[in-house]
Amino acid sequence: VDSTLPLPRVEAIHAEDTELARSIEAVLRHQIQLRGLADLNDLQERTVPIQGGSFWLVEWDPKGGGHCTLGQLSVTPLHPRQVIPQPGVCDIEKMDYLFIQMAQTKQSIYKRYGVDVSACGEQTPDLRGEGETPREELVTQNIAFYRNRRGGVGMFSWVEDVTLADLEDYQARRRAVCTDCGAEAEPGTERCPVCGGKLETGPVEWQPVPETLAAPGPFAERPLLLADGSFALGEDGEPLTQWVAAPAQAPCYRPGRFPLVLRRNVSRAGSLLGGSDVEMIRDQQDAIKKMGSKIDEKILKGGSYVTLPEGVRIETTDRELKIIRVRTPAEKALIGVVNVQPDVSKEMTALEQNYQWAKSTLGITDAYQGKYDSSAMSGTAKQFSANQAAGRLQSKRDQKNQAYARLYELMFRYLLAYADQPVPYAERLADGSQRFAHFDRWAFLKRDAAGEWYWNDEFLFSVDPSATQASNRSVLWQQLDDKYRAGAFGPATEPASRRLYWTMLARTDFPH
Repeated sequence: VDSTLPLPRVEAIHAEDTELARSIEAVLRHQIQLRGLADLNDLQERTVPIQGGSFWLVEWDPKGGGHCTLGQLSVTPLHPRQVIPQPGVCDIEKMDYLFIQMAQTKQSIYKRYGVDVSACGEQTPDLRGEGETPREELVTQNIAFYRNRRGGVGMFSWVEDVTLADLEDYQARRRAVCTDCGAEAEPGTERCPVCGGKLETGPVEWQPVPETLAAPGPFAERPLLLADGSFALGEDGEPLTQWVAAPAQAPCYRPGRFPLVLRRNVSRAGSLLGGSDVEMIRDQQDAIKKMGSKIDEKILKGGSYVTLPEGVRIETTDRELKIIRVRTPAEKALIGVVNVQPDVSKEMTALEQNYQWAKSTLGITDAYQGKYDSSAMSGTAKQFSANQAAGRLQSKRDQKNQAYARLYELMFRYLLAYADQPVPYAERLADGSQRFAHFDRWAFLKRDAAGEWYWNDEFLFSVDPSATQASNRSVLWQQLDDKYRAGAFGPATEPASRRLYWTMLARTDFPH
């Protein structure tokens, strides 16, 4: 189990986007704390080696957020038994469709979709664990994600035979739009505030650009509306008009990917999930269980037996002092105890061999586990043994890092698509001070050489390799001491050198 949580690292492709990449990295680190990814990582560390893989479901919760923000990211872990992929396809982004099954309460279904499913029941209780029985207050929600005609993502959700949602363009923004002029209206508005036309809720392709980024477009003549939404009439009874500047329009951004992220254990050809550690050591595990059962049986059947002469009996009470009545010294001499101790050495040897084979198959050593290692004659040899085991397990770590990189990229795409209000975050600077800033998605809206607006999502996502090293604090502190004495921070007598030295210790969580 590796409890280390890989931190995001974002690199810009274009030189002018360096500051934007830094803001993405900072807001993602802030979201790690808000979404509790450390707990989700600890859960997946147990699931992935057993099942061969696990999933994250990334969504945008429009009803979440803080006091000054509307909506927030939602990251939910999914067990492999909850995901039904398209057969024969081993890459999520190459699938035409996939299904998800989730156990939900009837009340949560009603709050989210406004559909009453009180008459439905839980069809698949095994989603919550093997051997679970149906619960009265739960239902099994089925969700189908598919590629629509435009190449985007559609969603269809149902419980039994009750439809919850049918969205052909699942990731599109939805607003009340005027059927006449195309202007957007606030939720709850009955008529268009620009022309007074009829409103219709549906996906929005364009959204107005803030005036701080682009000047308003050409003026257009629109009817003048009163406070109650009715037309203002002149003396001749004709509707009055006004000239309104139409704001510049930019295309709405869509993440464009399935909201699922897969984390594999180790790669396996022809399979969506990776190889399972349990499957690799199944033979050794069966042998270990058989040997363990045989050892228990031998030990339990062994014991002590008492030899008595014919006709002599022993009290079978639980008194401390028991009496044996004998008639002659010869009878006393015939009383004895025979200890029958079984020999389990062969079974123990076979069990230990199977255990060592299982560890060798997975690439784990005693030194890597922190146990006593008789083969290591020195500290350097023990460290070399641990490093060799870490090298064999590097594939698992690489799969984990790649999965988190894909997760961070998808989280950024959702923030870019739906975070209308600036998202606050705080980051620690190199000098130890704290900087407070906001992630503003409008900073990623650019205009190309042809004058067309586009959203800049061209960034490289990976994980910070220092996150694993930072988990070993004592080694970092020792290295800082060595570098400080060697003059890497400057002359040791200078106050600036000492300040930098103590700042680095504080950043690596040195006590007090």
